[in-house]
Amino acid sequence: MNLFLPSFLEDFQTLDEEAIRRDVNQAIAHGFSGTLPMVNWTVPGDPRWEQFHRIIIDEAAGRLPVHGIVFNTRAADDRALIAALEKLGVELVLLAPRHPPDIDAHDLHTSMKDRITATGLPIMLYAALGEGRNFPHLGPAGQPLDVYDRLADLPNVTSMKISQPVSLLSTMQLCARLGDRLSMGPVNLDFLPLLARHIEIGWSGQWNAEAVQTPALPLGSELLQASLLSDFRKLDRTARQLQPVLDRFFAIQAHVIRKGAHPWAHMRYYSWLSGGNGGLLPPDPHAPAGAVPVLDAQARRRIRSAFAASGLPVTDDPEEQFVVGRAGWARGVRMSALSALPNYSVE
Repeated sequence: MNLFLPSFLEDFQTLDEEAIRRDVNQAIAHGFSGTLPMVNWTVPGDPRWEQFHRIIIDEAAGRLPVHGIVFNTRAADDRALIAALEKLGVELVLLAPRHPPDIDAHDLHTSMKDRITATGLPIMLYAALGEGRNFPHLGPAGQPLDVYDRLADLPNVTSMKISQPVSLLSTMQLCARLGDRLSMGPVNLDFLPLLARHIEIGWSGQWNAEAVQTPALPLGSELLQASLLSDFRKLDRTARQLQPVLDRFFAIQAHVIRKGAHPWAHMRYYSWLSGGNGGLLPPDPHAPAGAVPVLDAQARRRIRSAFAASGLPVTDDPEEQFVVGRAGWARGVRMSALSALPNYSVE
């Protein structure tokens, strides 16, 4: 699955429908198992939240499952959000609420079950280490295994995304405890050569899937297919080919995730390299100050070098096209039309 980022016109406010539709088709070309609209810039209550989802769902037209996410601290808010997502037509909900760090196991289970039982949609649990999702007193490395174990018995809980900072040991523990009932999707693809020898894994919660493959050479998908089929020779061979881009991705993203943010400009650049729209995003209003890194010339060279080392083909279109996005570029928009270059540096 991938994380679907919005695209904006040069005012950084108005959604660029043409660009969004292009990226839906790009996600389909990648062969992703699903896509999740990222709503940091278009939060529930903003009219663009519904507009963003409707454009994606309309263009996907059954060709790409569209997921929703709930992330509030109050269960009532998430129940209302789930109802809105159901009305829009999403096919799965990622359960990612935040809770007090000292919550006890009973209250955490009750809070999450309250959300899960509010819908018949499939629910994906989220194992993470960020603020409000890390409970060292409830399980090893902050993972409340007993709570997850009970939730996994609910009929519409179907899967778990395991976030990037979660260690290999914790990932193994989660898979061993829950893998008999849930479809497990670790973000860390470099764990697969080991995990696949112990548990069936055929998908990944790798939201930035464009960082490790292109539609012309879908190495990430090939790795997961080999894992699902227990073709360990191909799995190991593909993992070796993937290592340069995996190392570069991890170096960029892992510490940013721990700060409570994502490297948005880098993620857009990954997508653009293989044919996505690209285009800069406005500053993330929810990211801690200074947490989102700047995409500078050195970072772009390193990403391109990693792609080359893994044999992934990339575009030779001008870098300025990335800044304004392919749809904007085709309309004649150039960098000079932008009032700012958020999280981007020419040098």
